[in-house]
Amino acid sequence: MRNDLKFIEFLSNPGERLLWEKETLPTDELCVENAIIMQHFNRYPLVIDPSDQALNFIMNHFAKQKIQKTSFADEGFMKHLETAIRFGLPLLVQDVEKIDPILNSVLNKEVQKVGGRVLIRVGDSEIDYSDKFVLYMITRDPNAAFTPDLCSRVTFVNFTVTPSSL
Repeated sequence: MRNDLKFIEFLSNPGERLLWEKETLPTDELCVENAIIMQHFNRYPLVIDPSDQALNFIMNHFAKQKIQKTSFADEGFMKHLETAIRFGLPLLVQDVEKIDPILNSVLNKEVQKVGGRVLIRVGDSEIDYSDKFVLYMITRDPNAAFTPDLCSRVTFVNFTVTPSSL
């Protein structure tokens, strides 16, 4: 058995992979490896997704948890962000070619404990932080260039189409 297949077998089980397939994740090796990375990250994922494969998968995967989809251009972005952080909901930010500085404290997970509360500062607000909160950022641009500072604070996941995923 090849090493990459051992990786897939070790970090996921057949039931999980069948569920991912049902949630529209393509079954090629790269997409399955990417799904595993998106399940076991330490830093929030920044997904390169020119064909919307990851977008569709994430939306289907978190549908029951009421995932919220937004972008930096959305007028309600701050409200979506605050709600997701406070109530531990998944948040998907699309069209991320540059990161809004408002996310710096979130990407760095700069939480502080005050009394019995866990808080994070977002902009001018202190928000209760739920450890169930998860953030996915997606760009469709396969040639997007990100600063080294940002690269050190996210997990890159590349869903660029390969011949095996066609």
